[in-house]
Amino acid sequence: MADNLSVSGTSNPYQTQYYTAQSNDKNTISMTGFFQLLATQLQNQDMSNPMDNSEIMAQMTQMAMVQSMTAMNDAMKNSTAVNTQTYAAGLVGQEVTMAVTTENAYGQETPIDVKYAKVEWVNFTSGNPTIKVEGDDREYQLTHLVGMGRVPNPFKNSTEGEDVDDKDDVDNEGDGDEGEKVKSVRRLAALKEDDEQDFDRDLENDLTAALI
Repeated sequence: MADNLSVSGTSNPYQTQYYTAQSNDKNTISMTGFFQLLATQLQNQDMSNPMDNSEIMAQMTQMAMVQSMTAMNDAMKNSTAVNTQTYAAGLVGQEVTMAVTTENAYGQETPIDVKYAKVEWVNFTSGNPTIKVEGDDREYQLTHLVGMGRVPNPFKNSTEGEDVDDKDDVDNEGDGDEGEKVKSVRRLAALKEDDEQDFDRDLENDLTAALI
């Protein structure tokens, strides 16, 4: 079985890409190839130090286990694919709730809203089933399916919460500015009142001095 190899992209070294080696005769071995290799090993073994029978049996047992696990894995993949296609095919004509997404700064899809529509058709040619809804040219993955029928928008509350928080912040800032204005007016009024009192006091002193 070939594994996925994680490599960095040539155009963007921070973008991870994946390469899957295809199975061929050079990187895989079948049960027939294993027995041919074992027969060649037995033919060319050192007769003074032959292979142990228990070692041969252990190799055969390991190969049989690998073949069984590979067959079971393939059967599970096929069963999952059939179940997924059957489920997707049953959505045709049904009203569904699809997630409307947008890409964030990191290129990841983030749900922001939902769309209510009936499933027009399902496409199986791309490997994973894609859903086409009425009134929309886009083909959605099954991962975009929020639920059957009109499911309440689960992404609206978070958006409204952000809006409310922003509005509260603006209101609080407005209250702060208004409070500073009131304080400034009060300070100016107090200074004016003090100046008027000083002026009246000086005027009274001057009049008293003139009379004397």
